[in-house]
Amino acid sequence: MEQRFKEIDYGGDIGVEAWGENTARVLENATLGLFSLMVRGGVSSKVEREIAVQAASAEDLLIDWLSEVITTAASRGEVYCQTQIRSTGPAAVRGVIRGEPIQSGRHDLRFDVKAATYHDVLFESGEDGCHVRVIFDL
Repeated sequence: MEQRFKEIDYGGDIGVEAWGENTARVLENATLGLFSLMVRGGVSSKVEREIAVQAASAEDLLIDWLSEVITTAASRGEVYCQTQIRSTGPAAVRGVIRGEPIQSGRHDLRFDVKAATYHDVLFESGEDGCHVRVIFDL
């Protein structure tokens, strides 16, 4: 299976690089990378949350989407395991994340991700697809 994302160490913080054939797939893969930072496996798809963001640039779209995922997880006390981008445009993305409420003793929480940052952010798009990098504050 082709690599969709990888975790990157970034000093006192941590990041994700992700790849995909288009904007929708690279956003899904970056989101899966974020989920892997937040919790190790063992998450069921019991709830579905819709997310929609608008942004001025591709980098803004990446940061705003991931920030909304982080905010949703924190405000609802949930962890996630699946994502599906339903639509993208030059300045907008709409999709869903699926998961369940955090259960003490059941979920192996990894990092308390506070924010997606613009530090060293990357969003490349070309004939071979898309590549992104985002660093998270812990």
